[in-house]
Amino acid sequence: MVAAVGPGWIGRDIRSPDELARRAQAPPPSRITAEVERRQLSTSVVIRGDVRFDQATEVTVDGDIGDRSAGALVVTGRIPRPGTRLAEGAVVVEVSGRPIFVLQGALPMYRPLRPGATGTDVRQLELALGRLGLFPHRPDDIYDGRTADAVAELFRNAGYEPVERSSEERQLMGAAETHLLAARSGMREAEARLAEARRPPSRSQILAAEGGVDEARRSIEVAIARRAEAVAAGAPASELAALDGEIAAARNRLAVAESELVELISPADTRAQTRAVQDARAEVDAASSALTALSRTLGARVPRGEVIFAPSLPRVVDKVHVGLGDQPQGPVVSLAATRVMIDAAVSKEERSLLKVGSPARLDDQASAVAFAGKVFAIAETPGTEGAPPGAYRVRIAPEDADLGDLSGLNVRVTLPVRSTADDVLVVPVAALATNAAGAVSVQVEAGDALEEVLVGVGLAADGFVEVEPLRGGLSQGDFVVVGHRR
Repeated sequence: MVAAVGPGWIGRDIRSPDELARRAQAPPPSRITAEVERRQLSTSVVIRGDVRFDQATEVTVDGDIGDRSAGALVVTGRIPRPGTRLAEGAVVVEVSGRPIFVLQGALPMYRPLRPGATGTDVRQLELALGRLGLFPHRPDDIYDGRTADAVAELFRNAGYEPVERSSEERQLMGAAETHLLAARSGMREAEARLAEARRPPSRSQILAAEGGVDEARRSIEVAIARRAEAVAAGAPASELAALDGEIAAARNRLAVAESELVELISPADTRAQTRAVQDARAEVDAASSALTALSRTLGARVPRGEVIFAPSLPRVVDKVHVGLGDQPQGPVVSLAATRVMIDAAVSKEERSLLKVGSPARLDDQASAVAFAGKVFAIAETPGTEGAPPGAYRVRIAPEDADLGDLSGLNVRVTLPVRSTADDVLVVPVAALATNAAGAVSVQVEAGDALEEVLVGVGLAADGFVEVEPLRGGLSQGDFVVVGHRR
């Protein structure tokens, strides 16, 4: 048995050189594919934020209220009770017959605001007025007539007259208006003189001038004829001299008549009148500009003491420190925050991608917390409101989430900044190939073969990219090549 089996067993391990070479070669590579999907893509800014309660807002009374004619400051009404919920635009308390409004904003009311003022505090005021439905315009940094109208409406809706022009301002406005009226009257007079100078002569004036020329010519002819008769009659030299004088006088009258006719029918020289009109119009323009500039600085204004800004609203009255008739000293009302906010910081580039009202996703994997929110406020200046130098404070308000027990938690904040409107066809970024001409394509499995499909690309996010087939077929459920495995 050993003799019979041995040779076969030994021969089993004997291979030819060709076979050994084939065995030494690497196996053929296999394709790595991924399925074509339909989904919504979005790019996001991901940052960290702290969950915290807003600080309480202490309402103090500033002496700049009304037109400052009230004298001593006295609490005269609208005193809230503890527990009262104050929304944006509410009157916190009334002092010396003037209201103190509460509006939402991060920047304190550090100066009075009036027409002509510019700055981020003006934009903050216009944003608040817009949320109240009083300013239907695009907020900017300029307090103009539209801002003044919205401020006036805020006060009147609350039952108070807005603080408008003082008697001194009314006098300035009256003087500017009088100046403009006088300038317009002078311009009309100058224009009338110019029109009179440019008016052509009437037909009767021309005929009269032509008649004067004809009469002067006939006078010359008569004078010459009389002298000829006198010479023929042998008149003395003295008589001839007198006739020569008559001829000269007639010729002079002709020259005058011809000049008058030429002047009458020639275009009038109106340079002086034209300059007078130009000067008068310049005076009108200057007076109008002065009135416009003055009017921009007049109108309903906001005294520094009649508005306070709270970082978030609504607020609840926590404590009331005054009563009717008191002269306020220190805080008059304490307003407590009603909800927590999430404070985060972003770079200048990230800030340019965000806007107030943008959605946010917030989560913490360790505590399994996840909730939605919206961007509540974005700082205008870097390094303010507790943000690091060069960074901008962003505040996110949670939606339908009670985070009172999570104060102090640091959470991940995801802020979508761009997304596709609907579900789109997507493939992994690794599936894209670009040729020398810059055309982008994917390789689609078609049985054992591969089909190259030319595509256009759109938004890319999370390793996927939006594609649209330009040449060839590509549908959801197809498989595209993303690599090869050996």
